[in-house]
Amino acid sequence: MQTERPKGRLKRKVLTLFGGFTLLICLIYSGIGIIAAYVIEDQLIDNLINNEVDYIERHFREHGELPSPRLPQFTLYPSPDETPQAFITALDGERRKAELFVAGHQHFHLRELTPDTGAILASEVGNLLTVSSQSERLIWMLVATFLCTTALALCLAHRLITGTVRPILSLASEVESQAANTPSLKLTSSNRNDEIGFLARTLERNVRELQNARQREVEFTRDVSHEFRTNLAVASNTLTLSGNRGLKASEAHELSAILANMNRTVTTLLALARSESFERKMFDLRPLLENRLLARPEISIKESFEINLTLAETIHVTGNPHLTELLLDILLDNAIRHASQPNLNIYQDGDALVFENPVQTTFDTKPLFNAGIRGENSEGIGQGLYLASRILTAQEWHYSAHCENQAFSLSISVFPGAQSQA
Repeated sequence: MQTERPKGRLKRKVLTLFGGFTLLICLIYSGIGIIAAYVIEDQLIDNLINNEVDYIERHFREHGELPSPRLPQFTLYPSPDETPQAFITALDGERRKAELFVAGHQHFHLRELTPDTGAILASEVGNLLTVSSQSERLIWMLVATFLCTTALALCLAHRLITGTVRPILSLASEVESQAANTPSLKLTSSNRNDEIGFLARTLERNVRELQNARQREVEFTRDVSHEFRTNLAVASNTLTLSGNRGLKASEAHELSAILANMNRTVTTLLALARSESFERKMFDLRPLLENRLLARPEISIKESFEINLTLAETIHVTGNPHLTELLLDILLDNAIRHASQPNLNIYQDGDALVFENPVQTTFDTKPLFNAGIRGENSEGIGQGLYLASRILTAQEWHYSAHCENQAFSLSISVFPGAQSQA
């Protein structure tokens, strides 16, 4: 019931606006038409009188006598003494022309001729006042015009509501009913090829982005709580047990590793929480991988860890370079920490990039990408694979893991944006 009343108010407002605007326009143009009709009527009568005055004055100049008016509506009075007093009073002063209304429908236009004639021309134009004689019909015409234009305006307003306002109201109802209850907003108007469809698609996109941002916030909060709790507990226990005896080299190394892992985790989680990290573009994966390999001191400084790199010279992929750097750091860190031998093979298999390292025993790879798989005895590169799966999903890269013949392999498909060149 709360959504119906605003809808009704909006419909009434549109109808009132269109009806009132149409009546106002009709009234303005009707007034302009009436004024124009009176102006034209007066101008026609004035032209008729001027023509008769020119005829009389010209005839007087040529023949020395006043002629009789040519039209029956005109009466010529040769001198003021012969002119009715009412006409003399109307022409009182220096005026040479005047209008006089008398009882009934008589309407006189008076014109004083040149002084040498001394005559006054009176024209009874009551039967020529077409606008005044048709005033009753004009009123009914105006009323009929008002009613017709109002009906037309209300009809157009109803069509406008049906074509624009009603779809917008329906769109608002859909957004209100779905936004809080559905994981993915889908509006029925999004298939329209007009402004309403554009608005619906924009709302879908904006709501989807808001839902994704909210989901990233939830995942960030959960991941921070989960990822830090264990490391902080280990660091606190190490400091508590050390007491006043100081830290052993192994304990200091463990704390350093914990801090490095927490720093890397914070960087990854913040990247996954930012919307700009989901902007994708095409870039070359080969130099990025080489840079991350050289950034690992275990690989670049120590000669005991062997890296076998079998890749094309150029590997074009579509993704986010920053997220890809974090992904490579996670995979390299887990391989270095959990490989049974200091060996890592990185090669291409079709459109997939494969990371393969030896393990002591085979194990089930299905739970590796779940949150919470972080045991100290974790086999292969299980620790950190949950964050790796989050990055892979964000980049829309398919992945799979296999463990067989004492070798663990993680395949990352860069489809559909991979194009390798030898």
